[in-house]
Amino acid sequence: MTESPEELRVRGNSFFSEGNYLEAVKSYQECVKRSNGDESCQQIAYRNLAQCFLKLCNYDEAIKAATEALKILPFDTKALYRRSVAYEKIGDLKESIADAQKLIQLEPNNKAVKDLIHRVESCVVQKRESAFSLKGKINSMFSILADEKSPVDLIEPALRNLIALIKEEDKTASNEVWLHPSSNKIFDLINHPNNQIANLALLLLENIMRTVPSLSVTIFDKMTLKYIIGRVMSPSADVSTHMCKFLSHLLESLTQIRAYQKARDAAVELAKRNKSLAQSFLPKEVYPPYKLEAELEGPVAKILEQVLRSTNSYRLEAAARDILLQLLTWIIPSETGIGWTERIVTAEGNFERILEVAAATCPTTLMVSAEQSQVAGVASVKPRHKHLLEEDSRGEGLPEISRGGVLKTSANTRMLVACLLSRLFNDLRSDQDRQRFSQTCGEFVMELLTDKFIESKVEAAAVIGTLFSGPYEVGSRVLATEGVLEGLLLLSQSENLAYQTIALDTIILATNKKDKCMAIINQAVPILRTLYKSPDDGVKVRALLGLCKLGVLGGGDASIKIMADGSTVILMKACRRLLLGESASGKPETGVRSDATSMRWAIDGLAYLSLNGEVKEALIKDEVLLIAVYKVAELGYYDTAFPLVSLLANLTNSFVEKEITPEMLELAKFAKQHIPEKHEADEPKVVTQRRQKMIDAGLATCLHNLTTKLVTKTSAAQPQVREVVSRIYLSCTECVDRRGLLVSAGAGKALLNLSLEGNTDEGKHVASQALAKLTITADPRLTFPGERSLEVIRPLLQLLDMECPALQNFEGLLALTNLASLDHKHRCRMLQEGALPKVEHYMFEDHEELRRAAVECFSNLAQHPAVVVACGGELSAETAGSVACGSSGSEVVKLLTLYCYDEKNIFLVRAAAGALATMSHDPGILRKITQVDKWKEKMEVLAAHPSPTIQHRVVFLLRNLIVCGGSEIARDIVDSRLVELIDYLQHLPDISDTEVLPPEAIVLGQGRPKAAVREEAKADRKKTRDIASAAMRKLVEYGFIKQTQPTSPLFALFMFMKAFLAESTEPPCNVPSVLPS
Repeated sequence: MTESPEELRVRGNSFFSEGNYLEAVKSYQECVKRSNGDESCQQIAYRNLAQCFLKLCNYDEAIKAATEALKILPFDTKALYRRSVAYEKIGDLKESIADAQKLIQLEPNNKAVKDLIHRVESCVVQKRESAFSLKGKINSMFSILADEKSPVDLIEPALRNLIALIKEEDKTASNEVWLHPSSNKIFDLINHPNNQIANLALLLLENIMRTVPSLSVTIFDKMTLKYIIGRVMSPSADVSTHMCKFLSHLLESLTQIRAYQKARDAAVELAKRNKSLAQSFLPKEVYPPYKLEAELEGPVAKILEQVLRSTNSYRLEAAARDILLQLLTWIIPSETGIGWTERIVTAEGNFERILEVAAATCPTTLMVSAEQSQVAGVASVKPRHKHLLEEDSRGEGLPEISRGGVLKTSANTRMLVACLLSRLFNDLRSDQDRQRFSQTCGEFVMELLTDKFIESKVEAAAVIGTLFSGPYEVGSRVLATEGVLEGLLLLSQSENLAYQTIALDTIILATNKKDKCMAIINQAVPILRTLYKSPDDGVKVRALLGLCKLGVLGGGDASIKIMADGSTVILMKACRRLLLGESASGKPETGVRSDATSMRWAIDGLAYLSLNGEVKEALIKDEVLLIAVYKVAELGYYDTAFPLVSLLANLTNSFVEKEITPEMLELAKFAKQHIPEKHEADEPKVVTQRRQKMIDAGLATCLHNLTTKLVTKTSAAQPQVREVVSRIYLSCTECVDRRGLLVSAGAGKALLNLSLEGNTDEGKHVASQALAKLTITADPRLTFPGERSLEVIRPLLQLLDMECPALQNFEGLLALTNLASLDHKHRCRMLQEGALPKVEHYMFEDHEELRRAAVECFSNLAQHPAVVVACGGELSAETAGSVACGSSGSEVVKLLTLYCYDEKNIFLVRAAAGALATMSHDPGILRKITQVDKWKEKMEVLAAHPSPTIQHRVVFLLRNLIVCGGSEIARDIVDSRLVELIDYLQHLPDISDTEVLPPEAIVLGQGRPKAAVREEAKADRKKTRDIASAAMRKLVEYGFIKQTQPTSPLFALFMFMKAFLAESTEPPCNVPSVLPS
């Protein structure tokens, strides 16, 4: 007999009650089949099925069954509850909490539902915290990396995320990554066939070493030196460069040299500030020298040995070679590295490898064809390189010989080798080591020069040129060796244009110093003149540059003339023709590289020629040439930065000239020494006119382009170059009437850049001084719009350094005075930057102008409540604000009070009286004033001052003494002659338009229109009278005096002077208008 759906449901309930869930499932499923469309029966059966599947932990089927029940009855609470529980079990908390929220709306008082929703919400919070925790993030990333099936597009973001976590969390994240069970997967990924993945894995290890240096040895051991060098030698430039960078960071982590340098620099700086200690210029006397730990010497020595072996390997890519040279440059010398110079140089073969790289750095690509070599009668490849070429031919995918033999080099390799050689030579302490260094270089060059192959002679020229770019002294010694100069000159006359070019480059580099040029000038000039007529542009421009350098051998000394009169101007015109090419004539540019090269050589030649006074004047008169020179800065070619800066500095006479004292001049004459003569074009008046013409022609815009495009965050942004740019700006700011042009061209922004970063200390001070000049003569809010006027404060405070010249101190104080007068925000920033102690230091200076400027600056700063408190004021902390500033307290108040009595410097009196008046609203300051010896006598003299400006300040101070100082101070004033003076001041008449102003008022207003001075005097007189009247009314309120009929001010002054001149034993004379109470 067939069972009905109801019977099947009841039987399923019975099985469920007995715990026989599988049989219950069968009964309920059969019930659904036989329901014949009865939705009520189906709904109950599905709901019960969901409960059975929950008991069987089959959560997916439970969700399906509950969903079917809800399709029939959407608000079935049991089905909703069971589906929510199933979702919870499989971790789908979003769906679970959605069903639970529906349940709580249907049955808000159901405890089981409340427990469910609380449990699910707790899981959500816990899961979210785990996901966003550092450990959770790292686990999720390693879950991707550990999965062998993870695609590249998931592995790459995972590695990047781990790198980002280490950068954010630093050491904590590094330890979590390293201690993770799947951390070894990182070492598998550095061998990944995808180079991008491998490079990211190396970057991750690099960041781990940076944050946890103690892991460096372990990482190095796991990677092995063989693997590292193998990737360094990779034919893929991307792979090799990344590994070279990793190697650099590995050495930095192993040696911890950066941390040592940071600690050493901090100790040296601290020692400089500690004036109680004897000053030393040698860091080693302040901080112990660097010493590498014994257990690390082995790994570091192995790495450096392999790096040195790799530098002259033909398999190494040019970019990777440059990175390795940079690594050796900072890691070996003691100044920046571990101090292994002697150890590296004396080891067999190391030094020769570096020189071999120098030999391969010919400025021109040497691709001599077989036909040319056969004509010359030599093989195109030297025998000592044949085995390398044979190996190279067997290598797969290796590029052909590129520059200078078999070694691949870049345009920067020569300069990097020169820098390395210079650092090594300068790091050698003994003369014996330096002599051995020079001897090795000389032997290497002579071996090349005496070789029968002309390519060897070319390599010798390349080595000499590199030495002149680096350790110049060594290059000079090598050049002085018999036969070397002759070999270079013969090479310059070769029929091969490439050889001529290399020889010329070397000769040009060798003619950088006067004493060295004198030895070669007689032989070099005829050859250079002949080569200047060459049809090849490369040879022609180099010959021209050589002639330019030799033509101005005397520098700015007009008495030294190497060539006939007018020759330098002729050379300038040749450089003009070279510079004013197609682009200068307005035609579209073609051949950018060629134009850029010609432009660089032309600017280089003009830079040398501009040492001559005649050339300076000729160039300034040639407006077309001048504009073309300015245009070079706009084009942004980095290799033109230094010659362009030198050219502009020569034209504006921006370089510092050594001052020759009369005594030294007489001594030189007595010793029959040569005395340089100044050219008439270098006289101050002529120089000023030349600067004005240059600014009018667009120098301001050129300097802005030069600063922003060429010497800021570029390869040309060397501190020395930026210092010269700063000096040019300073020279231009000395033209007061042209400062507006400088400001409109962006000088403020450019100078801020130069004064804060990437500059020498002297350069920063020079840039700050130029900023000060711009701030003094114009409204700072116009010169530095927006918040930029706040940024000027820090560089200006650099000028208050005691090591700076007095002029820089003075101009810095004047500029800060202007900024402090603007608003409260600027005064706050100045105090935050520590301006107050520095300003106070100069208030005690012996120099009158420095003292006056400091007091004026302090007078403006005194408007800030924090300054008042620092000087002994009694303002509350809320009123004073949170700005902390150091001060000498009552000494400042006493000093200012004494300065009010200065009879020599009226400007100092005005500033001191203004500062006291500004702070006189504070009772604490007033009491300190009254503690000064004979303060009333000093105030009497000050109140009788004829200047309306000073009268205004002193009566303001006296009024505050009466009003804010209390009745005791007011009684002291009434008992003195000050009350008569206050009465006199309140009866002063207005200043008429015909009245002659006191001389003191005219002196204080110097530099301003007479009308403005008179209007200011009128305003001061009116304010003085009003303030004095207010003071007298307060005395009347106190009851110390009573008001009577006013008298003539002349009579009041007469009575005061009579009492003042009387004996001190006589009682003070009371004028009729004021009677003691």
